[in-house]
Amino acid sequence: MAVTSRNLRTNYPRQSMGRRLVRVTAPQQAHRRTQTQQTPTTLPAIWINRLLWAGVVVLLALLLGTLSGIFGVWIDDLRYGRPRVSHLVANVGHESAQGLPSEFMAINLNRRVVVLEFPGGDASKARTLIGPYLFGAGEDLTPITLSTHDLNNDARPELLVNIKNEQLIYINQADGFRMITAAEQASLLNQQQ
Repeated sequence: MAVTSRNLRTNYPRQSMGRRLVRVTAPQQAHRRTQTQQTPTTLPAIWINRLLWAGVVVLLALLLGTLSGIFGVWIDDLRYGRPRVSHLVANVGHESAQGLPSEFMAINLNRRVVVLEFPGGDASKARTLIGPYLFGAGEDLTPITLSTHDLNNDARPELLVNIKNEQLIYINQADGFRMITAAEQASLLNQQQ
């Protein structure tokens, strides 16, 4: 006996080779459609939702900015300590008879820039270079770095004090350092151009 689609759709038992085959189906239930009342979203509700998300984004940006500032101060604390101190060892021509290099310490001491020079590493001959006073909030945490470079080609390197994006130049004389004058600064700028 051939099976056709008509035979598959029947819900009554059928006979097949002496066996009885019973098809069991779930009783059909009457499906009732319930209509939910959807209220259209009003324009003020949309704007409140958007303003809420905008507020969340602004708060996250403020939190991220605050955390990045705190992280930067923490890194500077690890690198320079409190008060901010940096150290440099360089041959600047002020060495002792043993030929030891001079040691320099730059300190941000309550917003006052102070550079200590120990000629030949000898603390009994220490010299102090007083720098500018730093103005602004949080400037007591600004790191000060030192470097040397021969700017005026006299075979004696000058001391460069770096504060944020600014640079102070101390001219190297035979016996110590002095602040650069305006005329010397103008001549250095002309040489660089």
